[in-house]
Amino acid sequence: MAAAVSSNEEKRDHQAHQVHPEVGAETDRIAQAVIDAGIPAGMVRRMAFILALLAALNTPAAAAELKFVKRIGVGWQGDQFGWMGFVAFDKTGRSIASDGATSANDRSGDLSFWTFPEGRLLKTFKVRADGLSPDWNYYSDGLGVGRVSDGRKIIARAKDDYARYAFSPDSRYVAESKPDKRSARHGVRLFELSSAKVVRAFGGRDAVSIAIGPDDRILATGHWDMVALWDIATGKRLADLRGAGRYIDSLAFSRDGHWLAAVTDTGLVQIWDMRRRKKVAAHQLEGGSPSTPSFSPDARLFAVGTYGTGTVWLIETRTGRLLDQRRVSDLGCGSAVFNPNGRYLVTPSTGGLIKWPYDHGGTVRVFRVTKSKTSRHPPA
Repeated sequence: MAAAVSSNEEKRDHQAHQVHPEVGAETDRIAQAVIDAGIPAGMVRRMAFILALLAALNTPAAAAELKFVKRIGVGWQGDQFGWMGFVAFDKTGRSIASDGATSANDRSGDLSFWTFPEGRLLKTFKVRADGLSPDWNYYSDGLGVGRVSDGRKIIARAKDDYARYAFSPDSRYVAESKPDKRSARHGVRLFELSSAKVVRAFGGRDAVSIAIGPDDRILATGHWDMVALWDIATGKRLADLRGAGRYIDSLAFSRDGHWLAAVTDTGLVQIWDMRRRKKVAAHQLEGGSPSTPSFSPDARLFAVGTYGTGTVWLIETRTGRLLDQRRVSDLGCGSAVFNPNGRYLVTPSTGGLIKWPYDHGGTVRVFRVTKSKTSRHPPA
């Protein structure tokens, strides 16, 4: 009987360590110290885990802040402004894509590639993109998906029949969140990019936002007051994450799949632990109409932009604590992306009155993500 109890306790401890891996090492240290002191080992590890967890929860995480370091691109001149809403890094972090200006009078919104961090123009493409596959071979623009190399659409929608798209991390698939008018039985469809064929369909209504998990196993779709989770392989609905009270306007998974960030149209950020399917933190942003969130590579931070205030927000994942914010435009901050090592964050900029220390807009804003001893913002 005692052996069975001990076995069950070990299983519970193991599960708890999976939920809170950051305290595992501290648990081992405390447990060994107690055993060395001659205390019976029966309940030692369980007591040690509780002590380590309490210490971790009451120890503030290292704060971070954004420091503006440079611009990439060519700013608009005079009072004639364009619209810029997209930035992306390639997998190496040595190149950056944007829809900003390549000359002072360029308001085309065409896709351009630049070296990073030097900021040398590499190439422009006559396509207007709001998303890129991670391998940079495909783009999305709201009316379909095309090849970057020649601009040819492989998935096309009728004029003014807009959809939202999300690429899988391995660039094999793209999810579309608008039902086909000819057959509206399914609200979300998954396409294989190499063949442009539909390989799976989900649900009976379209989604406001979509995201594909890092292992191509889970699809998240945002709706009114709810995020639905789907098994990509089977199309089965796995769970509903409820409680936002508004439309879920943007979604993103962390690279390890542990966290899901969901942001409403009014700027309420919710952070979900995907292992427990539990909301762990929330924070209300100012401005509404959020960009797709971007997690840092280690998932400790994430950033999101808001349209109404033209601001990028830096948030601590585990607590939802606002660490920093920077206004980059009068209106609009359509994306915010970390580079692969997490040391830099970049945003687009739309034209307007916000000038110092930037320009009139049309350039990529580059911020260094630095550690600070204290945060300038209170917990959410």
